[in-house]
Amino acid sequence: MLGRLIKYDLKYGAKLFIILHALLLLASILGRFFFLEKLDFSAEPNVLITSLGLFISIFLLLFTAVSFGVMLMLGIRFYKNLFTDEGYLTWTLPATPAQQLWAKIISGTIWYVIDILLYSLSLYILVSGKNVTTAYAEIASEVTESLGMPLGRYSLYMLLFILASSIGSVIMIYSCVAIGQLFPGHRVLCSVVAYIIISTIIQIFTFIILTALGIFPNGSNYPPGAGNVGHYLFELFRLSGILIFVTTVLEYAATHYIMNKKVNLI
Repeated sequence: MLGRLIKYDLKYGAKLFIILHALLLLASILGRFFFLEKLDFSAEPNVLITSLGLFISIFLLLFTAVSFGVMLMLGIRFYKNLFTDEGYLTWTLPATPAQQLWAKIISGTIWYVIDILLYSLSLYILVSGKNVTTAYAEIASEVTESLGMPLGRYSLYMLLFILASSIGSVIMIYSCVAIGQLFPGHRVLCSVVAYIIISTIIQIFTFIILTALGIFPNGSNYPPGAGNVGHYLFELFRLSGILIFVTTVLEYAATHYIMNKKVNLI
């Protein structure tokens, strides 16, 4: 039954997912060949910074919009399938609440992983042109010295970390939706507020831990120097991984409890 639930969940929103990422890839191709490949990296600094700043801002907005679209797709699917009138049919299926939850987690994580890989492909398309690689070659040694490793290897480590934490991102979305449905009205708004509150609490707690451990760039533990940027970031990844694991377990437990004891269909 779990496999059938996953298959059914993956069908939901597939067209929207494909359209969003097709537009993202198309924009990356156009951005590379019609802007970055024609950009003069030897131009006056003010002109170069302005042009690159505008280009980066546009793509940050585009990436954010696609990411928001994926989050919205997962959240709406979870809410409509389990906590609206559609839930009356869903909960009659021969599947336990845990199976229903894991079907959503697995399908959501699959979408999230594909989403991240397509983001990475889009970035690669943008920066792999001859014009950009030639310009980067002039500062590659400084970047490698600062990171303590080549940029490509560091980017790979970062990608692996983001992929590993994708399940935590999915469970956080579901936990906020589950909390939002506890309220009799304005459930979507309550879910958004729950997401903001939980995110803020996690950020504050992370800041407190970083302060207590002295894990800050250019601080006493990480003075400026060769390789210290990479060392600092890996320490940050390690701490973030622990915090993500703990918060994911708590969010999963809360969501599982709500789905077992506090489902409020409308």
